Amino acid sequence: MAGGERLAYHRRVRVCTRCHQNLDARAEWCPDCGAEVPVRGWPDDALVGASVLGRFRIERRIGAGGMGVVYRAVDRAGDAFALKALRGVAEDDEAMRRFRREARSAALLRSPAAVRVFESGALEDGTPYFVMELVDGRPLTALLRDGGPLSVVDTLRLLDDLCDVLVEAHALGLVHRDLKPDNLLVLSGPDGPRLKVLDFGIVKVLDPAIGTVGGTVTGKVFGTPEFMSPEQARGLPEVDARSDIFSAGLCAFVMLTGRLPFGGRTPQEVMLTRLHTRAPRVSSVRPTVPAALDTLIDRMLEPAAADRPASMAEVRAALRAAAPAPVSASDTQPAVPPEVAAADTVPAPAAPSAPPTTPAPRPGGPLPRLLSVGAAFLLVMVALAWLFAR
Repeated sequence: MAGGERLAYHRRVRVCTRCHQNLDARAEWCPDCGAEVPVRGWPDDALVGASVLGRFRIERRIGAGGMGVVYRAVDRAGDAFALKALRGVAEDDEAMRRFRREARSAALLRSPAAVRVFESGALEDGTPYFVMELVDGRPLTALLRDGGPLSVVDTLRLLDDLCDVLVEAHALGLVHRDLKPDNLLVLSGPDGPRLKVLDFGIVKVLDPAIGTVGGTVTGKVFGTPEFMSPEQARGLPEVDARSDIFSAGLCAFVMLTGRLPFGGRTPQEVMLTRLHTRAPRVSSVRPTVPAALDTLIDRMLEPAAADRPASMAEVRAALRAAAPAPVSASDTQPAVPPEVAAADTVPAPAAPSAPPTTPAPRPGGPLPRLLSVGAAFLLVMVALAWLFAR
């Protein structure tokens, strides 16, 4: 490597799942708590300070999921990127395949609402990684938690971005299968909020030309229970693009209401409720939502895949037709207070009050008034003289 710089990496160790103590790579039992240690892994901060390919310096960890850890990395020119590395399961061939499938799939997307992947490879110990654009935004989950439901205008804008990514992904034979607010990053833009779609980690590949067709095993459930389609929750192999349409409908419902359409005490209970209960309309929670948008989301949430819109392109066309009016400068706030969002309209400002009027001057000026006073004084003096003369 240039300048004799060596790739720094962390040797894999066993990690106790009970007390999280780092153990020797050959350990089978934790000497601290006695628990069996069946999972291999490495600390989330293991790569901090490392150099990757002599080009990227890992600065800090910025996120972690079930399968990968995301770091902030800086190249030699000082440009910042996000580097995602597989999280500690080198012996898990399925995890390795899934991670590489995510990198390949994400690299195919060119939509502005997709996170760009620039390159991928493996660390010296075989850990796969890929480098992508570093995005400054907030998960939709956090935005809804702090600000409540979104306005109709903002919802339509974010859903349009989501459609843009999914139209392209589905055309490439990719089914996301894990659409949820946590995987939707909201950015502040000059014309309002924009969306970035994250995490193709459990993508289903329908086109063999892209790579290994995979992601589905009959009876095995992939995804987040609260946001699965009914067919995905059943573990059916016939999961296709219409499953993403259902999950996108759930995201739209949450954007407009701040809650899921299905109740339950646990994610699994929510998933089971979905299998036997039809979702309520958005208008049952938020009566002011436009009728066309309400009907579209209701169609997206049809329990049977055949009854949903046939494609995300159809959904996008219907969304644009449902827009209540062209977006104006006053509609570009990325977040709206809950009380405004609940009404979808901002009261028109009161007409400015008329300026105070100045009373019109009375007829006559100062000179006539002076003459009148003088005449009155003269009459008084004449009267007094007449009285004294008597």
